[in-house]
Parts: sequence; C-alpha cells; structure tokens
Amino acid sequence: MSSVLALKRNSSTVRYCFEADVEPAVLPRALELLAKRGLVPARVFAQAIDDALSVEIEVEGLADDTAEHVGRSLGQIVGVRAVF
Repeated sequence: MSSVLALKRNSSTVRYCFEADVEPAVLPRALELLAKRGLVPARVFAQAIDDALSVEIEVEGLADDTAEHVGRSLGQIVGVRAVF
C-alpha cells in the first residue's frame, strides 16, 4: 500500500502508524495532509522517545482510494523513517 502502515479498523476507519525523526515539522505536516482534505482525525497519538517520534493517526470516513493516497503522502514526508 505505502511506506506508512494503514490498518483498516473497520469499513470506515483507518489508522496510520509511522516512526519519524524528532523534528518540530513532522507532526504538523502529517496533520496538514488531512486538513487539506477537510478531514479531522478521530485520534492522534505521538510520543517522542530519544531520537524517534512514534505517531498513530486514526481517521474515519475515508474511501479506500483516499486512504491509500494519504498513506503514500505520509510516507513522503521528510523525516518519516519506518513503519511499525
């Protein structure tokens, strides 16, 4: 699907999980991808431990093609390292 893990929790909820560099712009850039589409996350969790930022973002009401596009776009953000 993409370099960012997108897990379907049910037919209308997607959870994006990724690890990134601890940089001030990573989380706002990720949320901006949703805001540009008029989407508000149902849940956001981010935790910085040492030099890694662990992020989970849940979004409801996404069509499959939109979910895949957002996942690909998240994976292209500078500083996004890995999927878990």
